[in-house]
Amino acid sequence: MRNKIFKILIIIILVINVVYAKNKPGIDKATFQEINSGYSKDKNSVYVRENRGWKKLEGLDPNTFELVSNYGSVYLKDKNGVYVISGDSDNLKLEKLPYRDGKTFEVMDQLYSKDKNNIYYKGERIVGVDIPTFEKIDKYVYSKDKNNIYFRGRKISGVDKNTFKKIDELQYSKDKNNIYYGNKKIEGVDRNTFEVINDYYSKDKNSVYYENNKLKGIDVKTFEKKDKLFHVENFLIKDKNGFYIVEEDGNVVPLNSQEVDIESLSQLVYKTNLYQDKDSMYFVKNHKLEKIKNTPKVDKYDLFVYNENYINKYDIIYYLDTDEGAFKKLEEAELGEFHVFDTEYAKGKKNVYFKDKILTGADYKSFEKKYNEEKGVYEIRDKNKIYKTLNYNY
Repeated sequence: MRNKIFKILIIIILVINVVYAKNKPGIDKATFQEINSGYSKDKNSVYVRENRGWKKLEGLDPNTFELVSNYGSVYLKDKNGVYVISGDSDNLKLEKLPYRDGKTFEVMDQLYSKDKNNIYYKGERIVGVDIPTFEKIDKYVYSKDKNNIYFRGRKISGVDKNTFKKIDELQYSKDKNNIYYGNKKIEGVDRNTFEVINDYYSKDKNSVYYENNKLKGIDVKTFEKKDKLFHVENFLIKDKNGFYIVEEDGNVVPLNSQEVDIESLSQLVYKTNLYQDKDSMYFVKNHKLEKIKNTPKVDKYDLFVYNENYINKYDIIYYLDTDEGAFKKLEEAELGEFHVFDTEYAKGKKNVYFKDKILTGADYKSFEKKYNEEKGVYEIRDKNKIYKTLNYNY
């Protein structure tokens, strides 16, 4: 009975959508057809469904339009190029992807796609790849061509491809000369005594390493990684001399058990410079753990962390001013949607922010973080200006 009612509701919704479409100005009633629940077309245009109904996608050719959907990835293509839909459900936008050839573009699997000119990993172009000899080494991480080995689409510089081997399934590899974490070489490692501890830590007879960074001053014989149940792991370690926080760049921060409750200490979000114990919140400055002034009452059940600088406590958004070591309320209260682009730029329902202040002169509607495929970087920008360039090297 429930299934029958559900089917009837679906039919009613579809009928309403078609009736709505055929009465909306600009849609050609005679040739209108739904492709699926999200897309439709007529003889003149292609449409995407927003909360308010069908929206025309300017510039798409309906005669050569195709949906390329595989493994959860959805692309649109026509004779002129390849596109994705961005924005929220109240204001969807058609975004043309650079380099893609619409006639030959295809999705290979959930990570890789290709056309006659390029191969892409998670939507980003693999720079310098030799297409005829390209092949995957494993399902998710490594690939190669006649010239190079790639880790998640990034070239491993200096690797000897003839002696390359994976050490584990996710991060570590080696050749006859070096050991690598991701696409980066671990400098100074003793190959004969090297061993992997977990996805982030490794060691040899002389040193402990976090990712590709040597941890200075850590006693390798008494090193321990301290697991924190129900919290983010891998930020806290111990040796014979005490406890340390490990920073993202491999620096270590000694902890004083008289100043911080190590038992309850947690990192609020993976790889962010924001910590709390049962009483206080902290951040690391100049390799020292600093207590944050003006901290909202510590309550992990009513705290949302956007990143290491922006938090939401009791529906009030704060910015951590690291110069003053204090949280500051945003210049204007923001309720509802709030997006952070990095540790300095954010966008609320009403305003664009630089740190805790409204960013004067920014164009609210076009302000976004966007990948510049030609340069291989992300840009925080609006229609008039690039405010910041971000280079993520995975």
